[in-house]
Amino acid sequence: MKNFSLDIAVLNSKDNLIQLTLHNLTDAPLQDWLLTLDFARFIFPESMSKGHVEQIGTFTKITPSENEVIKAGDYYQITFTIKSAPFTNYECGVREGYISSAQDNFVTHHPLSVSQITLQLPDVKPVDKITTKAADISLIPKVNQLTVQQGQFQLADMLAFTVSCEQAKLASHWLVDELRYAAQLTPATSCDANLEFNFAKSLQAGEYKLTVSDTAIDIEASSESGFIHAVASLLQLVKTDSEGQYFLSCVEVKDKPRFDYRGLMLDCSRHFHSIATVKRLINQMAHFKLNHFHWHFTDDEGWRLEINAFPQLTDIGAWRGPGTALEAQFSHLTEKYGGYYRQAEVKEVIEYAAKRGITVVPEIDIPGHCRAAIKSLPELLVDTDDKSEYRSIQAYTDNVLSPALEGTYQFLDAVIDEVCALFPSPYIHIGADEVPKGVWEKSAKCQALMKAHGYSEEMELQGHLLRHVENRIKSNGKRMFGWEEVKFGDKVSKNTVIFSWISEEAALECVNRGFDVVMQPSKYTYFDIVQDFAPEELGVDWAGTLPLEQAYGYEPLADLKSDDPLREHIMGVQCALWSEVVLTQDRIDHMFFPRLLATAEVAWSATQDKNWGDFCARLQAQKPYFERNKINYRKF
Repeated sequence: MKNFSLDIAVLNSKDNLIQLTLHNLTDAPLQDWLLTLDFARFIFPESMSKGHVEQIGTFTKITPSENEVIKAGDYYQITFTIKSAPFTNYECGVREGYISSAQDNFVTHHPLSVSQITLQLPDVKPVDKITTKAADISLIPKVNQLTVQQGQFQLADMLAFTVSCEQAKLASHWLVDELRYAAQLTPATSCDANLEFNFAKSLQAGEYKLTVSDTAIDIEASSESGFIHAVASLLQLVKTDSEGQYFLSCVEVKDKPRFDYRGLMLDCSRHFHSIATVKRLINQMAHFKLNHFHWHFTDDEGWRLEINAFPQLTDIGAWRGPGTALEAQFSHLTEKYGGYYRQAEVKEVIEYAAKRGITVVPEIDIPGHCRAAIKSLPELLVDTDDKSEYRSIQAYTDNVLSPALEGTYQFLDAVIDEVCALFPSPYIHIGADEVPKGVWEKSAKCQALMKAHGYSEEMELQGHLLRHVENRIKSNGKRMFGWEEVKFGDKVSKNTVIFSWISEEAALECVNRGFDVVMQPSKYTYFDIVQDFAPEELGVDWAGTLPLEQAYGYEPLADLKSDDPLREHIMGVQCALWSEVVLTQDRIDHMFFPRLLATAEVAWSATQDKNWGDFCARLQAQKPYFERNKINYRKF
């Protein structure tokens, strides 16, 4: 039994009024104490009923007023109000905490027993379970044309194949790897082949034809991606009969993607995920024909990519917690936490992804979300004379680069050049989101820069900095990606691709101005968001609730008519997993699956071909794949 416990309750959800109760379960008084918590909401200091609070991100310290002692067996209770939406699930309360005291100079951390948060919630109807019978042919995403024939192709102990063109080699290698695992078969090349990869000049990039008869399998495509998509469909057709024998139904498939860009983003900054976990996810992406892996390397809470020009970024910025430059965030309050990817490991992932038709797109998030970088390189990135006052949405007051420091450009140029050299991707994502109001207002250097260029507001400095970055990326032969705020300050060119995450309206404005867009609206594609309305649901709740059917029902820029030429500016669709509360591979699985399959169909299949009931039937038939691959999917 722990010596201290903590209760947290929502007293008034409308006013965001919260109550904390700290219990001293020992037989001795607690004096000169400090309560340290991971708390996911900003507390208004002036709202504290007593005591004092300091917050850096989620790292929260609460101290009593002078000489307040908690007697043995007694408790200390405070109320306060919080910023942002009220709590709607248990996971968003206090996740971790400890007590320390001045008696040993706050060295000893006494763990807390944290009770489940008491919520004030309306009665809500849970999301209905899927009861549809599993489909016989369960291809996801739904293919353009499918003809089911009589008969089955029996997978013998030795499936023999022939490859007639260079474009099919990667697909054939992937097929061998997957069948060896899924069906305990080892296909081999042979002149007496019953599976043929054939080049078809008439087919577009990404397009394929797949024909399965009772004696042979024929795959046609004109591109590496087309052959890989065909293999993805073939693998989904593999089933077992009542005797455990593997077979494929006889079908004819003709198929091609709706959008060229079909993406998935994984945040590896807030919590670090291993190379093995990243590879596993990339392989799953290929099964459902997603083709861009957006790797979020950097944020306030960690810098995860080795940069040879600045080893401090990972020596310092990859770690947080006791004894480091960065306070603990989200988890691991009492221990050092972190990790980073060496460039050799990144090259390994890039090669692995390429073999599955997937491009790895790196993100280096600037000029906000830069606290890890700033703490790593203060000699370059800190303007000691800047007295600006701001607080980011994640409650940081020191996480934005200065556009007026020479060191900022020295840092950015070196990082961009190294990242561009490391990644074959034609795209580099530079973030550009959530720069808070108040930045640069009380910086003499920034104000002088504004005056020199005739800028009238500070946000133009963001545009100034991002224009420099865009030009640097362009000089490396790449194209810049950015969140929708990248256009703030109105300085970047129309060559920049906008990732719309806040609203459809912002994306519509962008395409009307001539920008290309990738649609990633949080309401439909942010899979860190809870999947049901029950308070036990895992995930965060800042963007509401995102059930599977809502993710499936997304239509990019639905207000545009199907033949509107502005639709040519929609490059594609992407889903995302931010990792504030995602620590493990099992949690990654739970948050992505089955919603990842919904996004895959949104990005691939024609609007008129989509049908929720039909999708549910095909999804039911994917359960053997989930279970065979030990995917900890959310039950549906």
